[in-house]
This record gives sequence, structure tokens and C-alpha cells, in this order.
Amino acid sequence: MIHPLVQHDAVLVNPAPDTPVFALDRARPGTAARDIPLFGDPTWNLAALSHGESTTNLSVVWDKEPTPLLLGLKRAGWALLNLPTPQSLLTGSRAATRERPAVATLRSVIRSWGYLARWLGTRPIGSLAEITPELMEEYATERGSQEIDRRVLIHELFSITRLWAFAPFLLPEDRIPMPPWENPEVGGTGAYADGLRQWQRGGENATAPIHPSVMSPLLVWALRTLTDLAPDILEARAEMRRILNGAPRNAQPGGRDKLRAYLQHLDETGQPVPGFNSLRVQTIRQAHMRRTNAAPPPLPNHNQYIAGLLGVSVSQVNQSIGTIMQAFPGLTTGDGAPLSTEITGRIDGRPWRGVIDFEEVQDLSEHLMTAGLIVIAYLSGIRPQEVLQLERSCCTTEHRPDGTVRHRITGRHFKTVTDNRGNHIPQGAVRDHPWTVIAPVQQAVTALEDLTDGRLLFPRSLSKCHKPRTYLGSALTPALAIARIRRFTAWANELARQHGRDHELILDDPEGTITLRRFRRTIAWFIVRRPSGRIALGIQYGHVTASLADGYGGRSTADMLQLLDLEQALASAETLAAAAERLTAGECVSGPAVGRYIAAANEFQSTYAGGFLSKRQHKALIANPRLQVFDHPESFLTCNYDPHTALCNPARGKGDATAQRTPSHSRCHSACPNIARTDTHMDLASTEIERINAEVSDGLLPHPIRRRLEQRRQTLAALIEDHRQTRTTNTPEAAHA
Repeated sequence: MIHPLVQHDAVLVNPAPDTPVFALDRARPGTAARDIPLFGDPTWNLAALSHGESTTNLSVVWDKEPTPLLLGLKRAGWALLNLPTPQSLLTGSRAATRERPAVATLRSVIRSWGYLARWLGTRPIGSLAEITPELMEEYATERGSQEIDRRVLIHELFSITRLWAFAPFLLPEDRIPMPPWENPEVGGTGAYADGLRQWQRGGENATAPIHPSVMSPLLVWALRTLTDLAPDILEARAEMRRILNGAPRNAQPGGRDKLRAYLQHLDETGQPVPGFNSLRVQTIRQAHMRRTNAAPPPLPNHNQYIAGLLGVSVSQVNQSIGTIMQAFPGLTTGDGAPLSTEITGRIDGRPWRGVIDFEEVQDLSEHLMTAGLIVIAYLSGIRPQEVLQLERSCCTTEHRPDGTVRHRITGRHFKTVTDNRGNHIPQGAVRDHPWTVIAPVQQAVTALEDLTDGRLLFPRSLSKCHKPRTYLGSALTPALAIARIRRFTAWANELARQHGRDHELILDDPEGTITLRRFRRTIAWFIVRRPSGRIALGIQYGHVTASLADGYGGRSTADMLQLLDLEQALASAETLAAAAERLTAGECVSGPAVGRYIAAANEFQSTYAGGFLSKRQHKALIANPRLQVFDHPESFLTCNYDPHTALCNPARGKGDATAQRTPSHSRCHSACPNIARTDTHMDLASTEIERINAEVSDGLLPHPIRRRLEQRRQTLAALIEDHRQTRTTNTPEAAHA
């Protein structure tokens, strides 16, 4: 018998072994009662509590905990899942605490309890009630001395605070005393104390951007797959499905005769019998070669392919092909089952491959889906959970009367979706304001709609190993997406080597695995480095306010300018590296800041040239006042920014001059002492003069506009002449000017 859920206002939490871990009405629609774990189960899978389509297994494994504490922790875990957050936590200063936390938070809390329990396993502790504040302080200090992220430590300790807060609803033997970091009379004195005091302030988004040398070729191959290779992959997938659908389930009259005629035709024309060359078969054959040092055994016949091609059942082919082939001793099995798809895609003017094998179609389809995932996640900035759950027809196109085109994506978002009491809504909500995206993103959506038949653009079912689960969603999970990106990278690198494009190899990222969160973080670098980029970033991500002080995820109190320090450091490094390279090649410089420009390029080259910059080096670059160099090609100059003298800084000469850490290109003044101009800038100015000449010579311009263009032409010509008269090169004398 299944007991009803224990009512916390009637009795203390003590569920029977057959009590459901959570009520069925809280589970995602379609979840069966048998999928709800029971209190006595050694593993609780909480995935059904998450209503998103990209849900993965959210399991809590209890048999890892020490036996004396196991039952008490399970009772506390049941209370955590079924009872509202105690009022003592809701009335505190922790704005992130909700009455009904998200399921991922709940699992994280229970796992943190497990860390404490395993630490206590070597001590004579028989129940949770025997834990003392001194033991908790010792545990916190030991964890704080380890090399773990400070925010992780804070969340672990707050999980213990949650366990203490549920004490009124637990059995006496399951109640722990107040943690020392919650006791105002004691306070924290260990290595964790400083981090705990930062709880309210939160912190910056520490997700590392993808390095440009990795992101660039990855994007190139994703776009190439979507534009050049997608038609061949989609046609091959359509042919594969026609073959699969062509094989009836039941035996067909005359099927053996069709098979004999087909094999006879192959024998007469010298063609091999289609072979089954799957990845698993390849692995087995390679292992056989290594083990025996002999030629691998022949491939098995691809009976499914043959059955679909002839319109007979697979069982008919299985039963007859061996016997019939004996009548044609010259027949051999080929190294695959090639499709008739014509290869139209080109790389460097050559076909990107010879043929597409039947067994390759599924892998190529997954690579096409991954290419779409990369393009959408990177070029839109949409959060990972939203991307993975995008649906068919999510992208709309608006053709405006002025000729401009706007592509917009509407999806379901989850991160800040709460009810009127601030509780997380697991099913999310449709976003009120769509994402504005560029044409490649719209093309990726179109390709994915052609690739799949269902509601989702990234279905989990597009996989050789798909296993439906009613308590899970139907979309790719973040972990599966990471694995797909890793496989796509290996496949793209193989193509790059085959076509002699080693310069397009996708290298290993210095910061580790490429995740969907890092795509969103990386695009900020390319947006913020443009004029007015911070405003554009805020508008695209929906975080901008009048003070630009909203955090990356809309909840942090970190200043956006601080949040983007890393991106600005990368942009500055690129500017200085290019400057050093051009100066070494003999480029000349002019302007009042010529000495500082040359000195900055020389210092950067001697300090940072070669290799990747570490996070510490990025911070040092930003903090070095001599290396604040910002290229502004639209104004034909480089700003060697000094906040105390910059004419674009309203606070120059005042005590708070350093508050503006970067130049305002929209207020750039030609008389500013921070300006340096290079030969490259003057080439751009000459090109602009040629454009003006062509426009003025048209004869159709109104006089005021023509006069304005002529004045601009004169100004640019004067700049070029002044540069020619005063320019200097990278010499020791210039560097100390």
C-alpha cells in the first residue's frame, strides 16, 4: 500500500519505506506513478520534478552515505522536497532563497549533506543530533582550506543551514544545532568566514569565454556545415529513410526471387554486396587486427539496406542471402552501403567527400544538428536551456517597408520565471520579448526544421542510442550537447586535414571543455569591443538599465563594466598585438600620443607576446595604465586612454576621473592629447576620400550635403598631410618621446 504524504503540520517527518518521495501531481505531465521513487529506494531520481524538455537524470544515491546517518538524512531530504522552506530562511537577507526552490537546487543541497556525512564517517557519530557546532566549524574550516571555488563552499555551508532550519519538522534524533556561521554571537572564524560575508553580494559570472583561436574555426565549420554540406546530408537522410520505410515487416511474395535477381545483377556487373560498416563493426575489426596481427574478417552483409532497396522484409534477406550467394562464388561483400545521393557540397572547389554510406547518415545528421546548435547558441546569446528547448516555427522574419529584415526567435525561458510568491515555475514561460538574431541563425533554424519532424529543434530522439523515458524531457541535455560538440570538433578536424586546411583546425581550448554557457559568455566579447558595445550587449541580453549596473543573469549586483573586464582585456590584447606587428613591419605613427603608443606596443610585445594569456595576465593588462590602447578605425585613430587628460571624459582633472575606465568614442575630440594615428588609419582615410569624391561627382546631391562632404574631404586631407609631415617609426628615441 502507498501511504499518503506525511502532513508536516500533524506529525514529524517519518515516512514509511513505500511513501512516494514526492506527489504525482508535482511531476511533469505524462509521468507514471511507477516512475516516482519511494522513500525506501536506495536512489531517488528527481528528474520528473523538472518540467523542462532538456532534463537529465537528477539522481540522489543514498547508499553512499554512512549507515548511522543514512535514515536521518533521508528523512531530512524528504522534508526538503515536500515542505516549504522554513520561514526563518525566507525572512533573512538571502534573496535567492525561495519557498519552493528548483529541483536542481534541492538535489545540490542533499549532495552537500552527503559531503558532511562522509566527513563524519570517521568519527563516532550515531545520529544527526550528535553533530556539534564545533564539528561544523572544523568541517567548514577544512573545506575552506581546500582548493575549491569560494561560491561552492558558501552554497555547501548554506545547505547545512537548510538542514538546521528544518529541525522543527524533524524527529529529535535528526535535528542539528545552529551552525556557527548563523549564530550572531559566535560568527565564523575559520578560513570560510570571508566568503560567507560575501553571500549577499554574490559575484561576477566566472564562466570563461572560448578563446578566439578556438571559436573562430569552430564557427567556420558550423557555418560551412549549415550552408555547404547541409543539402547533401539532408538528401542522404531522406534517402536513408526511404530505404528504411521500403522494407515491410512481413514476408512478401516473390521476395526470394527479387533477392536472387539482385545478387545476380551485382555478380554480372562486378559490384560488391552492400556491407554493414558501422562504427561498432569497425571497432571489432580493428581489435581483431591488433590481437591477431592478421587481416580483419570480411564485413557482414547489410541486410536491412538490401531489404529496403528491394522492398522485401529483413527476415527474408536474413534467411536467404547466404544460400543464394553460394550460387555466385565471385560475389564479395563491399566496404559499405553507399547511397546514391549526389555530392554537391564543395570545399576549396572540390567535393567534400566521395559518397555517403548508409551507416554514416545518422552521425552526419547529428553533426548537422550540432552545427545548428553552435550557430544559434553563439550568435544569439540565448541561454542554454532556452536553446535546447526551441521549437519548430520559433523563428519569424519581418520584412519592413524600408527594406530592412528582422529575424526574431521566441522560446520558453526558465531562469527568472517565478510565481507571485517568488517560487520557481518548473515549466517556465514563453518569453515576452523575442531575441533579435542575424540571418545565419535563421538559416540554422530552417536547416534544423528540415532535419527533424517533431516539435523540438534539438530532440533527444535523433540519436542511435535514444531510450525514451516518460519522466525525462524530449530535448538534448546540456551534457549530451557537450558530447555532441566534442564529436563535431573531431569530425571537422578530420575534414580539415583531408582537405589540407590545417589553418582551420579546432584546437583544444585553454580553459577546458566547450559548454553552451561559454557560447553566451563569448559573444559578449565581440559585442562589447564595438562602439557602444556595452549598450548593445545589455539590449540583446535584456539586462541593461539606466546605470548599466544589472548583473549578467539579471540578479547579480556586480557592475556590468567589471563583468566585462575579461572581454575588454582580450580586445586590448588584440589591438596591442596588431600594433606591435605593424610597427615591427615598419609602420609609421603620428599624433600627440605617438610615444605612448609605441611604448605600449613594445611593452606588450616583450611581456605578453606568444601563447595564451592567463586570467591573471588579463587582469594585469587591464590594470596597467600604460597599456590602455583602444583602436577606433571609424575615426581614423587609436586612443591611448588617460582618464585625467581625455577630452571625452567629463570628470578629467577631478578626483573621480578614473571612474570612466574606457574612452567614449561618441565624444572623441580631434584636439585630445591621447590620439595616435598610423599609416593604416591614413589608408582608411584615403579610401574615405575616394568614396566622397565619387559621391560628390555624381552631381545629384543637394548643395548643403555636397558642401558638408567637401568640408569632410578637406579635413581628412589635412589629417593625411599632417601625418606625412610628422610621422615617426618604432625607434628608441620615439619610444621615449
